[in-house]
Amino acid sequence: MTTRSRPRPEDAVADLPAPRTATDPVVAEAPLPVVVRREERSVSAFGTRIVRQYSLVFLLVASFVLYSTWSKTSAVFLTGDSLRVMVAGQAVIGVLTLGILVTMVAGNFDLSVGNIAGLSQIMTATLYAKHGWGLWAGIVAGVVIGGFVGGINGLLVTILRVDPFIITLGTASAILGFIDWYTKDQSIVNGIPAGLTHFGRDNFLGVPDIVWVLALVAVVVYYLLEHTPYGRNLHAIGSNRAAARLVGIRVERSIAMAFVINGIFAGIAGVLMLARAGAGNPQIPPTLALTALAGAFLGAASFKVGRLNVPGTIVALLFLAVNITGLQYAGVANWINEMFTGLSLIFAIALAAVLSKERSVKKTRKSP
Repeated sequence: MTTRSRPRPEDAVADLPAPRTATDPVVAEAPLPVVVRREERSVSAFGTRIVRQYSLVFLLVASFVLYSTWSKTSAVFLTGDSLRVMVAGQAVIGVLTLGILVTMVAGNFDLSVGNIAGLSQIMTATLYAKHGWGLWAGIVAGVVIGGFVGGINGLLVTILRVDPFIITLGTASAILGFIDWYTKDQSIVNGIPAGLTHFGRDNFLGVPDIVWVLALVAVVVYYLLEHTPYGRNLHAIGSNRAAARLVGIRVERSIAMAFVINGIFAGIAGVLMLARAGAGNPQIPPTLALTALAGAFLGAASFKVGRLNVPGTIVALLFLAVNITGLQYAGVANWINEMFTGLSLIFAIALAAVLSKERSVKKTRKSP
């Protein structure tokens, strides 16, 4: 039977390194690694994330403060009437932008939304003026017309497998030609129901009625894209169409339905145009579709950075409205508005491309 010897204290002392004397060579020791506290890293990451997610919100607040205090604009900008006119003017373009967001999430563009809204406006005014339709019948007809044209776009894109950019550009041109032929460049001013025109000009709780419509559309689109299987399918199609098809998503049907939904919202925007103007105007603003695209792309810089989303789109629309209105009050030339919108669109597309690339890199790093 073997016994284990107990360690002696002198053995432990013998294992210690000998003290260095003055004659020993000096050996450079490696510096200790700098340890960054977890709290410091988390605070820094949190601050960076806040700046990235809400940068456009900060710019919106800065723009609002600028025009509220600038001597050229402060007298008229920060008034109740001015603010109501500003937000009411964005109701139509806001509904258009939220509608086009549905198609853009799936990776498609629609350049005809502005002209679809103009067509809905003209045809609704015609049904009122020449055929004596009732208030709600005309509204429903205008919305249906928008959805019908959107459905044609969707069928052409999915069946012919042609770039939606080309299809919708052709649809926009065809609609313009039809409106010019049908109206002979004459506005439809008679027979518009008073209830519709009052809705376009009245306020509820101090907020224009048509802005409440915009808020309702925003809630509907947000719920559709973020909390329904169809919305998740659209996001999947936009991320990777081939992979979406492999997992069983009916890609063509989903895209066609997205164009129909987009057309429905364009029809709603057309009815709002008629309510606000009180007449069917054949002169469709050429920047409607571009402003809608700018708002959608620019919205990807807020909240869900690099991803199209409803809250960011609303902030982007307010940012454009505040700056365009402020420039108008400052007395700049009219061409500045179009230039600002165009430059915003270019900046928004470039920013969306950069943010999308960053998201792809992060996904690649996370994947095993």
